[in-house]
Amino acid sequence: MQRAPLPTIGVKPLNQRLTFHWPTFVTFLLALFLPAAPLPTPAAESAPVPKPARIKQIDLIHFSHTDYGFTDHPSVCHELYRRYLDVALDAALGTTNYPEGSRFCWTAETTEPVRAWWEAATPARRKAFLEAIRLGQIEVSALPLNNTPFLNREQWKTMIHWLPEDLWTAVHPRTAVQNDVNGFPRAGALRLLDAGVKRLFTGINEDSGGVPFPRPAAFWWKMPDDRRLFVWLNIGYGSGFDFFEPREWRQGPVPRAADTRYRPPRSGEILRADEPAVRAAHRRCLERILEIEKSGYQADILAISITSQWRFDNDPPFPPMSDFVVAWNQLGLQPRIRLVTVSQAMDDLEKALGPSAPVQQGEWTDWWANGTASAPREVAASRMAKRYLTAAQSPLWGPMPDSARRTANELYRELCLFDEHTWGSSLSVALPYSLDTQGQFNEKARLAYRPMAKAEWLLAQRVRTRLINESEGLWLANPTKAPFSGWVKMLRTAFRDNYQSVEDPQTGQARPILGEPGLQPWGRPTKPEDLSPEDVAATFSDSVPNWQAKFWVEKLPANSVQQLRLSTRTVAETVATNPPPPTIEEDAQGWPAGATWPGMKKSLFLGGLGDFVAIKVSGFAPRWVNSDIWSAGGAQREKMRQEHFSEVPARVKGKATRQETPHTILYSQWLEHPRLKWAVRRVEIWKHESRARLTFRLNRISSLDPEIFYLAFPLPCDGVLPRFSSGGESFTPFYDQLPGTCRDYFAVDAWAHYPTPEGDWLWVTHDAPLVTLGGPQPLAKLRKVPERTALLMAMLYNNFWYTNFLGDSPGVMEFVFDLIWRGTFDGDAQAEALAQSLTLEPVFQINPAAKESPLLIKHLYQP
Repeated sequence: MQRAPLPTIGVKPLNQRLTFHWPTFVTFLLALFLPAAPLPTPAAESAPVPKPARIKQIDLIHFSHTDYGFTDHPSVCHELYRRYLDVALDAALGTTNYPEGSRFCWTAETTEPVRAWWEAATPARRKAFLEAIRLGQIEVSALPLNNTPFLNREQWKTMIHWLPEDLWTAVHPRTAVQNDVNGFPRAGALRLLDAGVKRLFTGINEDSGGVPFPRPAAFWWKMPDDRRLFVWLNIGYGSGFDFFEPREWRQGPVPRAADTRYRPPRSGEILRADEPAVRAAHRRCLERILEIEKSGYQADILAISITSQWRFDNDPPFPPMSDFVVAWNQLGLQPRIRLVTVSQAMDDLEKALGPSAPVQQGEWTDWWANGTASAPREVAASRMAKRYLTAAQSPLWGPMPDSARRTANELYRELCLFDEHTWGSSLSVALPYSLDTQGQFNEKARLAYRPMAKAEWLLAQRVRTRLINESEGLWLANPTKAPFSGWVKMLRTAFRDNYQSVEDPQTGQARPILGEPGLQPWGRPTKPEDLSPEDVAATFSDSVPNWQAKFWVEKLPANSVQQLRLSTRTVAETVATNPPPPTIEEDAQGWPAGATWPGMKKSLFLGGLGDFVAIKVSGFAPRWVNSDIWSAGGAQREKMRQEHFSEVPARVKGKATRQETPHTILYSQWLEHPRLKWAVRRVEIWKHESRARLTFRLNRISSLDPEIFYLAFPLPCDGVLPRFSSGGESFTPFYDQLPGTCRDYFAVDAWAHYPTPEGDWLWVTHDAPLVTLGGPQPLAKLRKVPERTALLMAMLYNNFWYTNFLGDSPGVMEFVFDLIWRGTFDGDAQAEALAQSLTLEPVFQINPAAKESPLLIKHLYQP
């Protein structure tokens, strides 16, 4: 995703710092409204440029930066990339007689286009492709996309096995590429090493982000298991053009490929091969090299990458580049240029820099992760899909058929593409309702909603296939790695009789089926009481008594199935007295301010649980204000943050209500806030387990102004840093991070674990994957650990970005969180198992006495 710093109005400078430059701005406006003048014929200037002191060779890597969107609708992007591979293949084959080092070389930045191309290619084209790889003119990198830090463990397995195994073996990826994005999950690095890929090439876009340390540079990234990945911090993924040309050739801002008013550059328009042009390019190159050497770069080899100049992203190969390199080298210019693929460059870099490269450890957190919070519902759908897939793959259902495995793999592919770094049009915020913006986000959202629906259906098929032939009764299954205690809920219409209880046939124990109000589809409201405050549509009654049913389950074992018998018999709930219920503190409005169970020295949470706060930005054109704040230095930035950011907390609308059952105590409280039509928070506290669940629902009022929503979780663990889950791995923020990486917020799979001498606290998120420590930290660029390490702030919503992400996401959103305490804890494995059991509720099937049709079993229920 090529994001243009705001001061250039959508045209991305190769120096990607956010600095406003009036001459550049005026030039941009003139380019929009005046015909483009032809490029002047370059001429060598008379003043000599000092020769480089060290750099003797430049390895030039040519590729197209892969954005599945941004410049074009994603479906168009996928087609472009397949066609680009044909262009690159023919360009490579057409230059096999060129001198070594100037033959056309192309690196497929991502594997998804290679997979699609290979599936459609003829045997002859496949043979030619593999020959170009053998000759070293085409290379396939190791990853299918430029990723965000929201992929889970299974998705990372999918990422590494994106190509068919025989094709992976044939193309033998040796280097992974991560361009544009400001971070890379350590989970991904570990999976790369598992696959035999030991190098990572990066081209970070510093707009609204940054690099771990000054570049160009190499380092060894050491993993927790002591394995190492060799990493190159390239200057920028398109920086190579800036080494040879004084200004960009592209016009725009970001024209679509279908816009015939714009086009890719042609031979003679950039990188000209005539002697005057090459010598002018040489002079420009020397100037850039001297800048690099003055910054302290010590090696005699430099690797830079280059894209075409149509849009900068999603652009085709530029075959005349070979002629430019031939002319350069024939003139004997120094440093020498070598046109190479990425692994050839990484070979050189490792030889030159590997012995002296520093070793770094820690998670590589991503500054751009905050953009994902612009679409909370779509993110929630993607996480729901991942949970369904986890449940569908449980060994509880028996061996996974090949057909089901193929379905799961395809859904994981779609979820990986959802978690890819591109979220929409370049004008998604500036023109949020344009057809291009709407079309691109519609395609992105499909990658969450479609897997959610199909994964739920796959799970249902697995459940039915396993339980359809069992005897009559309600069959309850826990497909997770930890026992489950809690409510099992359903609509009353799931029953075929007026059942009042469920019985365990083995023990004879019976539990009552309790009722709750709910929404009745096609139920016409007849009085105000039929509509809850949430029901602003006023179409169907949503407060129908006993419309929902629930019964309590106690410690259903992991990966187990239990048979229950439905009964019309009314029974009383058996009330447990051991252990005794918690001591609950309430604030002046009746909302819980603490809950302590026997054996605990501290409360599960502190006062302020579920407090809501929004960040408001003041000033004209507020996203430009954000840009100025981001670009400012430390003290000045903090001053501007204080001037332009204000925290707007929600206010309670009245006392909390309290409902008690034999198993839990439920508190509900309505809130009011100027940015919300309504909001309600509910916390359910378990009586006989040190556990609570907070559900927060809000209805956001439409606005394109930048803002961030946070929800507070104050825990009694200050002075202790948590462990966060990321991609199935874990890290400790601030302590276990690469230098210069994002500490303002952290992307998490599901949990944060606080180990303390008084026990272990586990915080689990179902829907919101971003968390901040110590309070709201908008554009803070934190380096020091905040004082309140145990004030977790879940980021519910964030539309600070000015491009690519969603500018406005109004309406109803729901976020669910769990808190749990244990006296002792078995580290990450137990945290993951508990988080899984808290976010994945049991599934059940009701079998009648009548047997199911064999035809339905064969043709419908089998996955």
